[in-house]
Amino acid sequence: MTDVVPDFDVVQVGFGPVGQVSAALLGQRGHSVGVFERWPSVYPLPRAGHVDHEIMRIFQGLGAAEEFERRAIPVPSYDWFNGEGKLLLHMDWDAPTPSGWKSDYLMYQPHMEDALMAAVARQPGVAVHHGWQAVAVVQREDHVAVTLREGRKQGAEWVATGRERTVTARYVIGADGAGSFTRSAVGIGWEDFGFAEDWLVLDVRPHDPDLAIDMPEAGQICDPARPVSPFRWLGREHARWEFMLLPGERAEEMTTPAKAWELLARWGVTPQNADVIRSTVYTFRSLLAPSFREGRVLLIGDAAHLMPPFLGQGMCSGVRDAANLAWKLDLVLRGRAPDTLLDTYTEERRPHVEKIIRTAIELGKVVCITDPQAAAARDEAFLSGQVPPPPPFPWLESGVLQGGRSTGAVGRLGVQGRVARGGRTGRADDVLGGGWSLLSRRAGALAALDQERRGFLAALGVRATHLSPAPLETGESAVDLDLTYSGWFEAIGAEVVLVRPDFTVFGTAVALDGLPALVDELRARISGMPA
Repeated sequence: MTDVVPDFDVVQVGFGPVGQVSAALLGQRGHSVGVFERWPSVYPLPRAGHVDHEIMRIFQGLGAAEEFERRAIPVPSYDWFNGEGKLLLHMDWDAPTPSGWKSDYLMYQPHMEDALMAAVARQPGVAVHHGWQAVAVVQREDHVAVTLREGRKQGAEWVATGRERTVTARYVIGADGAGSFTRSAVGIGWEDFGFAEDWLVLDVRPHDPDLAIDMPEAGQICDPARPVSPFRWLGREHARWEFMLLPGERAEEMTTPAKAWELLARWGVTPQNADVIRSTVYTFRSLLAPSFREGRVLLIGDAAHLMPPFLGQGMCSGVRDAANLAWKLDLVLRGRAPDTLLDTYTEERRPHVEKIIRTAIELGKVVCITDPQAAAARDEAFLSGQVPPPPPFPWLESGVLQGGRSTGAVGRLGVQGRVARGGRTGRADDVLGGGWSLLSRRAGALAALDQERRGFLAALGVRATHLSPAPLETGESAVDLDLTYSGWFEAIGAEVVLVRPDFTVFGTAVALDGLPALVDELRARISGMPA
């Protein structure tokens, strides 16, 4: 042990959207967070363009969802066409979701970041420092020292000013993107899944936001002459096209204004009715860190994984990282759990992300076919019904979860319905509060526990709520307005459900007399002891 008193509970390197969520979640839990971002200001142009219902629920918990929703747009479907315009694949993005939000939204990233940075600003324990680049990370037994170098932007370059400083923290989070210094500094490498394709991304602002453009709201055009990903709505004021580069094409020639208008002319988009606000070539990669943790350093977002964009899950996966890590790091920092709890972060997140990456690669292989004969065979396979639908979205299968799987709900998202209590009506997380949730379809669930177990749940901050169709007068009850919870309890065959702060179901009990064992298992999982 050393006698160093750390400057922060957590130092975070990087402040993109995933880093913004991470900082806000930790600040919301009362921890001191020093954020250091190498660029002197927030990047002003869009990169990510999609969030799903689970991410909206995380934003909701930060008080950012409603502001963001005003500028995002729900999209009902994701459709794939061949070069002749025939529908190959339809993904329903209009189905009900467990999270209480629309399934999928397209958005303009600066609008999202405005809402997230406002959420960060509401946390007094979070200090954001722009213009500081991490240049050394040294781990000690009980803290980490991060050396930072100040810089400023000159043109497109980052130029050091000559000033340096060193800060200390109990833990460090690397949220510093695909080229993460944090990852390389602690010796974590990449597993490469082999997918790499160059695509031109054009973000466009029509002069009239309602400009009629004959294109899918969200989709893929699997044309062997040139695969295209068109998105009519990027938020409520923009549109996006992504064009695959063909053999021999170079980024310098593809990013010229003339090339942009040449490609967009097919849709009637011209300099007379729109502006191109960004033209850049990305290499879509498929990389995954073998571990998201090395000692007191943890990785989130693109620092830990990169994937092709064909599921729209790159940033979403990073936000899930932040939500998963925040509650575990909170327990460790508060002394409620041992440091070994952080090992479950990689255990849970890496397999989940790997499944998404592999699915995105397979979808990318479908899109990126440029050989006409291979494309014709692909089209025939889809049109004749020989291709199975994409696999279901993954859920957690190990980690801080109930063993034995008493119901199929374990490891999946808990639901959020509309409820009423104490004169308030709204989404459950807003009315009842977030964090650990013990949900039951019978009153008096806590009465099934002795004082010691109730004390354990209280120390975790677990809130117990009885969901009923009836307007009962007990303080622990809430009215299940749309019968969301009644239907859920029935479907999963449970009387009580214990939900983690990241909305994942820890475990269930088919009757209240099974609750003591469920609580004992939670304590064992958190402590790292055999359940």
